[in-house]
Amino acid sequence: MGQHGLVRRPASVMRWEGGIKSDWQFVVGNLLILSSLAAGVVLLITAGIGTDSVDLESVVAGVACIIASQVLAAIIVLSANKVVIDGDYIAWQPRLHRRALRKYRWHQIKDVQLYNAKGWIWGWGFRYNPKIGWGHIVKSGPAIRIIKNNGRSFVITVVDAQTAVETAQNYLAGKTN
Repeated sequence: MGQHGLVRRPASVMRWEGGIKSDWQFVVGNLLILSSLAAGVVLLITAGIGTDSVDLESVVAGVACIIASQVLAAIIVLSANKVVIDGDYIAWQPRLHRRALRKYRWHQIKDVQLYNAKGWIWGWGFRYNPKIGWGHIVKSGPAIRIIKNNGRSFVITVVDAQTAVETAQNYLAGKTN
């Protein structure tokens, strides 16, 4: 029994699949989540809930720490990505997502270029740069830049960006013929 959305293609169809991950970002994200969750639980326990004198500030701080631990989960989600380039689209999927968050069909794409992402300027994660556009920057270095027909672009860092761009360029050349 197949999975929903599974498409089988012949082996002769050119396809590129790759991505990148940041282990330190994953570890630091988990440590931040666990520490803020633990701090929130300790604050709630010491707040004196169930007694006559409840420390409202400790309750608010504890709840804020627990909520912050859940918001910090984005660090883990954005610490890796997967990119698929095939005959139908370019798809981008961050860690822990079952399906692609963005799919760019070939009729939507104007160009795909090799780009050198500078995480130390942009920052790491899901970022916006007014000159370039949106991007998912996991590490500094080579990335693919997808330029849509409307001029907007999306940058994704991947391990073998050169091969990814060459594969995408082959599909773009086939689109215009």
